[in-house]
Amino acid sequence: MMDETRKFFCYLDEFDELTIIVPLKNYRDNNSYKLVGTDETVDLVVVEKINLGVEVKLVCAFSAYIALNQVYHIVDMDGVTSELYTGKIVRTDLFDNIYAYKKNDLGFTYAPESTKFKIWTPVAKKVTLELVAPDGKTTFHDVPYRNQGVWRLVVEGDLDRYRYRYRVYVNGMEKIVNDPYAIASDANGNYSFVVDKSKFVKMEHDFKFSGDPLEAIVYEASVRDFTIDPAIKAKHPGKFLGLAESGLKTPAGNPAGLDYLASLGITHVQLMPFFDFDGIDENRPDDDYNWGYNPQQYNVPEGWFSTDPNDPYARIDELKTMIDALHAKNVGVIMDVVYNHVFDQYGFPFEILVPGYAYHVDRQGIHTNVSGCKNDLATHRKMVRKLIIDSALYWATEYKVDGFRFDLMGLIDVETMNELRQELHELDDRILVYGEGWKMYSSNMADRMAHMMNKNVIYTIGFFNDRFRETVKGKTFDPKVPGFATGDPADFKMVKEMLLGSAANRFMFKYASQSVNYVECHDNLTFFDKCLSITDDVEKIKRWEMLATAMVLFAQGMPFIHSGQEFFRTKDEDENSFESGDGVNRIDWVRMDENKDAVAFFRECANIRRNNACFRLKASSELLQNAEVIALKSQSVLYSLNAGANLLIVFKPLPDPETVVIPDGYRLILGSEPVEIHAAAGTYGLRQVGTYVFQKRDE
Repeated sequence: MMDETRKFFCYLDEFDELTIIVPLKNYRDNNSYKLVGTDETVDLVVVEKINLGVEVKLVCAFSAYIALNQVYHIVDMDGVTSELYTGKIVRTDLFDNIYAYKKNDLGFTYAPESTKFKIWTPVAKKVTLELVAPDGKTTFHDVPYRNQGVWRLVVEGDLDRYRYRYRVYVNGMEKIVNDPYAIASDANGNYSFVVDKSKFVKMEHDFKFSGDPLEAIVYEASVRDFTIDPAIKAKHPGKFLGLAESGLKTPAGNPAGLDYLASLGITHVQLMPFFDFDGIDENRPDDDYNWGYNPQQYNVPEGWFSTDPNDPYARIDELKTMIDALHAKNVGVIMDVVYNHVFDQYGFPFEILVPGYAYHVDRQGIHTNVSGCKNDLATHRKMVRKLIIDSALYWATEYKVDGFRFDLMGLIDVETMNELRQELHELDDRILVYGEGWKMYSSNMADRMAHMMNKNVIYTIGFFNDRFRETVKGKTFDPKVPGFATGDPADFKMVKEMLLGSAANRFMFKYASQSVNYVECHDNLTFFDKCLSITDDVEKIKRWEMLATAMVLFAQGMPFIHSGQEFFRTKDEDENSFESGDGVNRIDWVRMDENKDAVAFFRECANIRRNNACFRLKASSELLQNAEVIALKSQSVLYSLNAGANLLIVFKPLPDPETVVIPDGYRLILGSEPVEIHAAAGTYGLRQVGTYVFQKRDE
């Protein structure tokens, strides 16, 4: 609501145009206005008058240079004054071009003798740095304006462990704001911290991986969910250190936690958000639960996963320890990042520092809500793009993160994603990049976004293949509708395309390496829970899920597995468990014990994939030459791979007994169910839903 004590309100919309909003009761047709600055006074020319009902909008032109870091007023003919606020000017191309800062020194730069602070806010009129010493003494320091929207201050002395934040005067108000480039924090992000990077835990192990997505097997997990189950008796359950702990055992004595991950045959673990997110009181860590898709501080590790969220070094060192422990087991770490929206649209530092700049708005100037989170970051704006790229590079450099999964990547513009992909490749060509490439805009905005149908997205970025999911599992949003692996094998043509990486004749993608194949992830019902809407026969469901998981692992493309999928994870039919608590979300290690044979089958599938180059067919020409998918009369599918390995895989979706004839020289190397070997050479009896792998003997 407008401040009733002011007679009118004014906003700078262009470098030569401003808007005056006059409540109708204060409006006079013959009034005139001037722009008053420190050095000059300029007459305004009203070029348009618009009646808004209860207000009158005056569009005014002027000829003067505006320094956005200085205070200006609009004065009417009676001497009534109103401070000029920044309005739509922050969304102009000229603003973006003038104030795009290119150096990589925003935030703080620490040295024992002094610390340099830099913050970007072209429209602030005053910036003050608040410093809190370890003994609690607070001091305030004026920060001088430099250039390109950057304010810079050097404070003498050793500021290690000093807390800091800023007070900025913007649009008539002084507000407290955290540093958007902060890297250390106290609990709940009240203050940022100055820290000495040389004191961080040293990471000693390197992850050995080629960088080829087709050689990856990605396993999605949550830091908290994976070790919070009391059955495995982790010393730090639900924490970074819990996932770094070797020697954890299930009640039956099987490996759990870190050792279990290392035993599966996966290459990477994709961890749900571990940047600092909202929705949890970090001082009361057991009061709430949240998946973490609520970005608060992009470059700070989440305090919920730390043993001491108020110690600025603890969360940093513990995260580094966890990643290093995974690297020691040669498991890479993929970071789930959310650069498409923020949690608190008004508390996000960019919105305080440069109101109206960081978000998409509609024609009325209202934040769009395509993400469903009340805001959509305008990633095409140069300083938002810079924040995203700088952030990803920081995680890859400081924490040795091995890949990035982009939440709602279809809301991020192509130019940002392509530039980020190339920067990461330049840093380390082994880093994986993929995301949710849903086409979320229906307007011409869609042409700019990094969705899977936009051919301008660089080919080294992968996409979650929802067609694979729906074809194999059945409809996600109508759980009763089955797919190939859940009792309805009718759509052979689509099954064929999916097994060929959705890239044969460029069916969906230029290359199979762009297809992230999956049937389950943290979202929606687990595979097991969906199947409960189709049948109550648990043994049948288990066979279905083993079949679907094998199809994920053996299809061309990059396989993606949800933690616990290999032992039939259930969330008690909760399709959106983002805040449902540990009881629903935790990994149930007793369930793993009960289904260890299914886990053993998963390991065998992963081993076959990793040791055979025939699962790394990339281009359409390779796929068409070396892979073939054949429909059998029984509606089973025969999948032939002859690129060196000479494999035949039968995916059998129906329980009706059948006999298959396998060419001479092949032998059964893996079956999810028992197989009858008939007297006739190469004849096998398949009695149950399952996956059966045959390999040609070496000559």
